[in-house]
Amino acid sequence: MMFAKEEKDLVFLETVMELAQQRRHCLVECIPLPREIAKQAPLYFKKAIDEAEDEWSQHNAKKLIDTSEKGLRGSIPKDFPYFHVEFGLDKGFVHVIDDEKQFKTNFGLNVIRGMMRMPEEDMYRRRKHESVDTQKQAVASFALDWEPFDWTKQLN
Repeated sequence: MMFAKEEKDLVFLETVMELAQQRRHCLVECIPLPREIAKQAPLYFKKAIDEAEDEWSQHNAKKLIDTSEKGLRGSIPKDFPYFHVEFGLDKGFVHVIDDEKQFKTNFGLNVIRGMMRMPEEDMYRRRKHESVDTQKQAVASFALDWEPFDWTKQLN
């Protein structure tokens, strides 16, 4: 609802890695995209995962798993590293990552950058670390946008 008023749809990216080392294990990102671009996201991600497959897989396992029917949990074995992308709430793809050293953690963001036709130099840039003040401003701005949709107010 929040982004619907801006004519945007959501794409969720989830990367789960380094489970054995018990380090950073799960990163979930929610990216609002203009509807016309979001409609094309399944095609972009299917192609990107198929093309990158050789880089992060060692086995001839099923390359791309559609999570529409079984959901994420029913589609992959427990405790496997994976990359998952979900379009809205009912369609998505998951790919098990066999070789975590070869998988680039910004893979999903790079696909989005390509969809948005962002400059090539942005594709391989590391995430920039924002100052605490900048982060606080972003949170305050989001809180204002979120306020009309904040369902937690109904709990009290």
